[in-house]
Amino acid sequence: MIVRTLIAAAVLAVAAPALAQNAAPSATPQGMTLQQFQASNGDKLFARLDANKDGKISPDEFTAFRKENPEVDAKATKAGKRGQRVFNRFDKDKDGFLSRAEADDVLAWRYKRMDTNNDGILTLEELQAKKGKAKVGV
Repeated sequence: MIVRTLIAAAVLAVAAPALAQNAAPSATPQGMTLQQFQASNGDKLFARLDANKDGKISPDEFTAFRKENPEVDAKATKAGKRGQRVFNRFDKDKDGFLSRAEADDVLAWRYKRMDTNNDGILTLEELQAKKGKAKVGV
């Protein structure tokens, strides 16, 4: 028992510096946080959706954006109504438009769906997931 303890202590003493060096990179995971995802995609998404540049996204603008990507709706079980349900879900104040804050909520929802291991970090592997692996879509 004492011999095993001494051997284990010796192994830890030798391996500890190597483990500490390897532990440092995992303390700062490689990937994108929700805030980084929203910062890098929020302006682009809002600009694409807000076709008339009035600072809010109308249901018509949202529908037009979805028509640019018809395979998303085509794969849905209730193809034509999915976009309207998504729009209504994120129109929190029920004014019939999506504000920038509400559009950020859409990005947060999308981020959560892409973060398949739910660790709060979107890795390159999750971003490049094959179709059917990550649940991605607007």
